[in-house]
Amino acid sequence: MGHGEPDLRLKYDDIVELGRKLRFVATEFENSESIASDYADEVGHDNLAHELEEFADNWHHKRRAMMDELEAFAGIVESAEEAFGDLDQALYDALTGEG
Repeated sequence: MGHGEPDLRLKYDDIVELGRKLRFVATEFENSESIASDYADEVGHDNLAHELEEFADNWHHKRRAMMDELEAFAGIVESAEEAFGDLDQALYDALTGEG
């Protein structure tokens, strides 16, 4: 790096793919809300059921925080995607005399 070399190299398609994958992960987190609670209803041991319910409650709060962070990061990636797309179009227009 340095000496005329770029400090950062990104492929536009990689940015688009990252945004898509982040949204997918956030959706999966949202859909996984009641798994532990569902199992708590199925176990026969009261202490185990209680532990599963406690885990489910803790997971709910942690999951929500992670989902918020994923959504925020996905938004940043989507903004970068848009900015790179706009820059690419502006450079194309400048080189071709269009726009």
